[in-house]
Amino acid sequence: MNLENAANLGDLLGGMAILGTLIFGVRQIVELKKTKEKEAARELANIFSSPMYQTGMSLFLNKFPDDITMEDAANFTRSELDAMSYTAYNINSVAIMTFGRQLSFTTVAKFMQPVNIIIGKRLRIFIALVRENAKLRIEMKQDDYEIFDWTIWLLDRMDELPPIETPANILYSDWKP
Repeated sequence: MNLENAANLGDLLGGMAILGTLIFGVRQIVELKKTKEKEAARELANIFSSPMYQTGMSLFLNKFPDDITMEDAANFTRSELDAMSYTAYNINSVAIMTFGRQLSFTTVAKFMQPVNIIIGKRLRIFIALVRENAKLRIEMKQDDYEIFDWTIWLLDRMDELPPIETPANILYSDWKP
């Protein structure tokens, strides 16, 4: 083999090595993205299964009337108000991460659409009361700033989804691992 053929073979092998490295790098990026999505979904499940979040959900479902007033809200204990605030704040955080594409909208919708159906109206009422209370207590002057605005944004996105027609346990009853 002469020197020119050896140089060409070296260039070819170098090019193949670069191409292989590029393909490997792309594959690693795809796998990293999948891993991050799985981790985010797991963290989402942890948040939504926490005792404080579940307490807030239970309060919205069982103890928070649709026609509540500011005076009625004063009857909640501090721990009950904290649990409902925790629920709203966590949904707010999920909404921000969804908007920033740190969480998959599809995954978030699987968690949040049923929540919106069950307590969305009451959560919106709670947020309106929190906003009213904040404006009274700290004399807010900015009308354009609203606490829990991302929670409302996410609830609005859930409202835009087609209604759930079949529960998952029936829809995917033939699914096998």
